[in-house]
Amino acid sequence: MWPLYRNLPLRFLTALALGHALGAHAFDLQGHRGARGTAPENTLTGFAAALTMGVATLELDTGVTRDGVVVIHHDRRLNPDIARGPDGRWIEAPGPLIHELDYADLRRYDVGHLRPGSEYAARFPAQSPADGARIPRLAELFALVRKAGNQHVRFNIETKISPAAPAETLPPEAFARALIAEIRAAGLAERSAVQSFDWRTLYVVEREAAEIATVYLTGRRRGASQPQAVHAAGGRIWSPNYEELDSVSLAEARKLGLKIVPWTVNEPGFIERLLALNVDGVITDYPERVRAELQRRGMPLPVPTPVEP
Repeated sequence: MWPLYRNLPLRFLTALALGHALGAHAFDLQGHRGARGTAPENTLTGFAAALTMGVATLELDTGVTRDGVVVIHHDRRLNPDIARGPDGRWIEAPGPLIHELDYADLRRYDVGHLRPGSEYAARFPAQSPADGARIPRLAELFALVRKAGNQHVRFNIETKISPAAPAETLPPEAFARALIAEIRAAGLAERSAVQSFDWRTLYVVEREAAEIATVYLTGRRRGASQPQAVHAAGGRIWSPNYEELDSVSLAEARKLGLKIVPWTVNEPGFIERLLALNVDGVITDYPERVRAELQRRGMPLPVPTPVEP
């Protein structure tokens, strides 16, 4: 049974700084890995699809190659369900680490198609392939947004790093600094947020780049209050798994002044219920579904900016 209740109080007013951190739109519609439900994840094709639909924020994942290039990819390794080598064959598990490849080597892999018969392909049957799509540099996404003429869309950028796998990525300080440098070089600090399950990278951003917002991701944490943990860490934006968001944690987060942007909300019924509870935004694989519900409620819609990858 859905654990949230409709009789909660309206969301509290929050500081202007938080409103700025989530952008100008009243509701933060975030395209997860672009628009993963309809286009290959974390590719320029996927981000172009999201921009064309109209989103407030592009949500994405990052890693750093052996030669120091910040790239957009969800996993610390190449994913055998989406990666094919130069010979056109699907790679075998485990794939090579992003951090062990130079960018020129990484560009040789095609990530524009889902492996037929995989569980991943079964989850996203409507995803249109884009054969030939490559893992892009973060700078290429910034260039795509400039090409689209979109001066408002924000970037919610995850650091794919884990304390359980310290040898598989840069250390948190170096990782965060590489990302900060890329964001600043593009002049997009005020439109960017860095998010992570590994809060060590968030602490670096808060200490060294206060102009960049931070977002505290949480998964399944039993026996502890997630909102209290985020607040105690200095967080102002909490991004929980929507399945873990219940009436108690929602009310607690509001009392602590946290903005709430759950992930990854795809089914129309859950989208409707979360909007009824006045969360501040959602991360979704299907931006078009959220737009339809926003429109039904008479809420503002992010302006589409059609663009080709």
